[in-house]
Amino acid sequence: MEQLSNKTLIREFWSHAQPYRKSYYASFVLMFTTLFFDLARPFILKSGLDKITQQDLAGLHFIGMIFLGFVVMEYISRSIFSYLINLAFLRTISRIREAIFSHVIQLKMAYFDKNPVGALLTRTVNDAESLGNSLRSGIATVFVDILTIIGIIFVMMTINLQLSFIIMIAVPIVMITVRWFGKKLRSWYLIVRKKLATSNAYMAEGISGVEIIQLFNHHDHSSQEFEKVNREYRRATIFANIYDASLYAVVDAVGSITIAALLYWALGYNFGIVEASVIIVYIDLVERIFVPVRDLSGKFATIQQALAALQRIFSLLHVPDIITKGEKKLEDKNLSIEFQHVSFAYKEQGPQVLEDINFKVQPGEVVALVGATGSGKSTIGRLFTRTYDGYKGHIYIGETEISDAQNLREKIAIIHQDVTLFPTTIRENITLGNPNITDEDVQNAIAITRVDRWINDLENGLDFEIKENGSNLSSGQGQLIVFARAMAHNTPIVLMDEATANIDSLTEKWIQEALEEIFKRKTVVVVAHRLSTIASADLILVMKNGEIMERGTHDTLMKKDGYYRDLVSSAQEFV
Repeated sequence: MEQLSNKTLIREFWSHAQPYRKSYYASFVLMFTTLFFDLARPFILKSGLDKITQQDLAGLHFIGMIFLGFVVMEYISRSIFSYLINLAFLRTISRIREAIFSHVIQLKMAYFDKNPVGALLTRTVNDAESLGNSLRSGIATVFVDILTIIGIIFVMMTINLQLSFIIMIAVPIVMITVRWFGKKLRSWYLIVRKKLATSNAYMAEGISGVEIIQLFNHHDHSSQEFEKVNREYRRATIFANIYDASLYAVVDAVGSITIAALLYWALGYNFGIVEASVIIVYIDLVERIFVPVRDLSGKFATIQQALAALQRIFSLLHVPDIITKGEKKLEDKNLSIEFQHVSFAYKEQGPQVLEDINFKVQPGEVVALVGATGSGKSTIGRLFTRTYDGYKGHIYIGETEISDAQNLREKIAIIHQDVTLFPTTIRENITLGNPNITDEDVQNAIAITRVDRWINDLENGLDFEIKENGSNLSSGQGQLIVFARAMAHNTPIVLMDEATANIDSLTEKWIQEALEEIFKRKTVVVVAHRLSTIASADLILVMKNGEIMERGTHDTLMKKDGYYRDLVSSAQEFV
């Protein structure tokens, strides 16, 4: 994985934040405006206290109105700042998340073979969410905290330089203390996250395997093991909370000691010089300066978390394994499929899955790929759809090498063995949001594929809402919807991995009728499992160990004393 510098990460982040730069600029201005109103208050407070000493009630009333006005303006400015900066962060994170999703769905399948889907989901969801939380809780205010500390020290030195030296001694002590506690906290929070992950994993395994636990009377042992895991998580959390509470207590104690030192020095030695208003203002400033000092440690850790999240996100966005398009546009007419001396291995140093494959599918033909599991049938389909690259030899669609084709995917509809349905309407599952597919196209597609035979029995017909994974439809209905999807997209070529699920006889009849209609209208390459499908094919390619062992029609192959005849005679399923 590519390791990016912090400078590169920030530049990449800003490229996604550019559309919202006005919000960032406005937030930057409001940050200084808020600081101005905040840091001006000690001067106003001192003036008010002086008016009390001078018994100038009219002046005190005027100062009070100014103080109130500054408090209100600071509140308004801080609220708008918080709203704008968080809105800008939210929009930026949404844009980054969209970029991740758009990039991931363009990656080659070889990348997914090497990287688990769960890890990619973590980057898409968890890392983006972690980045958002880090930005909102840390970076949004860290600059405010730094400027507040600098501003308070400046105000202190402006009011009384001598008293400021006491603060200058206390602040480094607090910073060293915070740094020490911060390291301890980070290490314990890391342990907490690990223990929590272990606890969650054990719980998930227990729930998923609850049937086995009950059948083998494993309940007591599982409960004891989980109690042990949970006890370790609880212990780590307690220690983390102890350090967290101690940090706040120590900072508050240093603040109190500093205030006591101020009073001792002022009252013991310089009461005649230092005004009471100055002491009161200084006490207020001391209490205010240690809050951002204490918070900065946690926020710097948050920034590191944000940088770590950015590293993972942008490393993924820099993955180059994207399927690139060529420049030649495929036309609909005369689109044959031809393999010339094609060999392929999924891994560079791995075994050959296909070895010197040669065949040609003429426009309008139906070709059935037959063979046992692992013979290479599905790999052929994955290659000419460019799901995988890196093959040796040549693959042509029409007269064009597939790597040179600009619109290859627009010419091929894919029907997988595992039916993929999305949690939306049947209509949306057929069109997949393609604006070029009209209602007439949809109606024609459901008529051809026999979906119209049963769809009106469903509530709202085409607008029936499919649940996740099509759980409220039968497997046969799901297959027919996928057939309709292929027909509605009106591609000249169809790649089909025939389903093997057991279905009722009526739905089976509809599926056979739908297949016949598809075979009449399209150039079809089918990874075949049903003998009825195989027998109706114009050409059968019999695969074994990555090679084409035999080829021909069903009748010609059955006349030979070969591998295909053995498969059929032994009634072995074509899987």
